[in-house]
Amino acid sequence: FDSASASALDLAHERVDIRVCSTGIMTLSFLAAMGLVLWVGGNKVMAGEMTVGTLTAFLTFMTILQMPVRQLGLLVNSFARTSTCGARVFAFLDLQPAISDRPGARDLVLTEAELRLDNVDFSYPGAVTTPVLQGLSFTARRGETVGIIGPPGSGKSTLSHLIPRFYDVSGGKITIDGQDIRDLTLASLRRAVSVVAQDVFLFTTSLENNLAYAEPLAPEIDIHQASTDAQIHTHITGLKSGYRTVVGERGSSLSGGQRQRMAIARSLLPDPAILIFDDSTAAVDANTEARIRAALAKGAATRVTLIIAHRLNSLLHADRILFLDHGRIVEQGSHAELLALNGRYRALYDLQTNGADREGQ
Repeated sequence: FDSASASALDLAHERVDIRVCSTGIMTLSFLAAMGLVLWVGGNKVMAGEMTVGTLTAFLTFMTILQMPVRQLGLLVNSFARTSTCGARVFAFLDLQPAISDRPGARDLVLTEAELRLDNVDFSYPGAVTTPVLQGLSFTARRGETVGIIGPPGSGKSTLSHLIPRFYDVSGGKITIDGQDIRDLTLASLRRAVSVVAQDVFLFTTSLENNLAYAEPLAPEIDIHQASTDAQIHTHITGLKSGYRTVVGERGSSLSGGQRQRMAIARSLLPDPAILIFDDSTAAVDANTEARIRAALAKGAATRVTLIIAHRLNSLLHADRILFLDHGRIVEQGSHAELLALNGRYRALYDLQTNGADREGQ
């Protein structure tokens, strides 16, 4: 980074030096031309070959031509810069996505909404370290809430990238109702899978447009219901312009918790068959999180819900909890079953519980 920054700074200095030199050369050239006209014209006036009015006209024309000539030089410079920028923009637009529909890809046909990971391995492209996921296998069925927890770098968030096929698995396969997701069209797959990510992106447009980004034709009543379930409806209706309030870039006018609730509402709107929360309530207070959980419970019976979290309190209601470490499932079961094992999960639970007790004292 330091080398790239130094190189960019050197190029900027070089560009400024060239601009200063070119401006000086053009000014000097103009003054030299004016001096030459005065010298030649003055001699002709003295010799009676030219009138003073003609010489004055020449000087006036020279002055008038000065600015267009200067502007022409600036335009040539701007054109060179614009053509370079344009080439980079078009090169970016011509990039082909690393993940695309395979030849003969078909739409996802949902029956039971059963999600299955079968001996999944994964390494990020270009990585030479140990695979992020190794031999990962589990099944989640409609109506089931599966919690996923583990230390940093255990591969939790990677799961939220693989299921909607932002990346392809390195080994094994992921299926939905027995259909390999690599054989499905991305449009149908990503309509069935919604991910509430940690990093929320909101556009500089109205709250309503942000919510309906994935469902532009969604009825207003559905937008309001999704917002209510995400516990953001009351805040929106309290604003002067309500759902037509324009948020700043990346939602800068909203707090972190409000942005996360917006993301939850946006993910609920398409009514996905598989809903993935990737530590998406980290900025939400405990009471609001409980209300969101209660609202989501109404629709949980019709979908698979995966909750990736760092706080164990977010997973206590899960039907099953997977504890990941180094890309493998090392423990799994309900909250009570995992506590009874007295293993990694119990150690993390005691650590977080004792830490919360100390903070409350």
